[in-house]
Amino acid sequence: DNTYQPNPQSTINADHLSYFNFAGRIVGLALFHGELLDVHFTRSFYKHILGIPIQPNDLAAVDADYLKNLNWIIENNIDEIDLNLTFSAEIENFGSRQIVDLIPDGRNKPVNESNKQLYLQLVSELKMTTGIKAQIDSFLEGLFWLIPQTYISIFNEFELELLISGLPDVDLDDWEKSTVYIGDYNASSNQIKWFWQAVRQLTREQRVLLLQFVTGSARVPFGGFEQLRGVEGIPQQFTITSIPYTTNCLPTASTCFNLLKLPLYESAEQLKERLEVTIQCGSAGFTFL
Repeated sequence: DNTYQPNPQSTINADHLSYFNFAGRIVGLALFHGELLDVHFTRSFYKHILGIPIQPNDLAAVDADYLKNLNWIIENNIDEIDLNLTFSAEIENFGSRQIVDLIPDGRNKPVNESNKQLYLQLVSELKMTTGIKAQIDSFLEGLFWLIPQTYISIFNEFELELLISGLPDVDLDDWEKSTVYIGDYNASSNQIKWFWQAVRQLTREQRVLLLQFVTGSARVPFGGFEQLRGVEGIPQQFTITSIPYTTNCLPTASTCFNLLKLPLYESAEQLKERLEVTIQCGSAGFTFL
C-alpha cells in the first residue's frame, strides 16, 4: 500500500544512518515551510515521531501475515497447544537466520497463557521498534533538528500524516462505485444507502479520516479506488461487511483487508451519528486482525 518505515537490513550500507538523518531533515524542512510531501509512513512510524506507544495492531501495515499469527495466539488458550514458543524471535538478515532474545535468556523461557500478552507486545516492538531503533533515532534526530517534538506532539498519528502529506482529493463517485459489499449487505441495502448519504455530508477532512480509519492511509492510489491494495500489495478493494447491531456499537475496521465492519443500524440518523463518533475516535476502532 506504499507506506514506508526503515528497513532493518539497511545496515548493509555503512552510511545508512546518515541517510535516515537526512530524510528526517527533509521532512522537518517541509513541515517548517508548509510544503507537502508525496510520502506516507506506516502508522507505527508516525507514532514514533510523536512519541506515542505502539500497539500490536499497528503491525497491520508492516506484516499482515505475522499479525494474523499473533491474533491466533490471542484468541486461543496456548496452554492447551504445544507451540514451543519462547521469549525469543527468529530474524533473517540477507539469507542468514539468528535468534534474538526478547528478554534476558528469553530463548529458554517459555511463553504460556499467563504471560502471552507480554510476548505479543515484545515481539511486536521487535518488528516495529527495537529491530530498527538506530534508524528511527537517526531519522528523529534529523527531524527534531528543526522541528522540536513538542511543536507536533499536539497531533495524533492520523493528523500528522495529513500535516506531512496534505488532504488528498477523494472522488466519492469512484469510491462508491469501487466498493465491495459482503455479509448481509449489497448496494441496495438501506444501511449502505444511509452510509454513502452520510459520507457525502462529511467534510473533506472527515472523509480522509474515514479512509485512514479503514485502509490505514490517507493515500488514494493512482488510478482510483479500483487500484486499492492490501498490506501485501495484493489487490484489495474497499469492502463493507455487516455485523450485528448492539446498543451504541460503533463501526470497526480491519486495515489489513480495507474492511469496514458496519453494524446493521436501524436508521440513517443513527448510522450517521455513530460514523461521526468513529471518525473522531480514530484508531480506537481498529480491530486486531
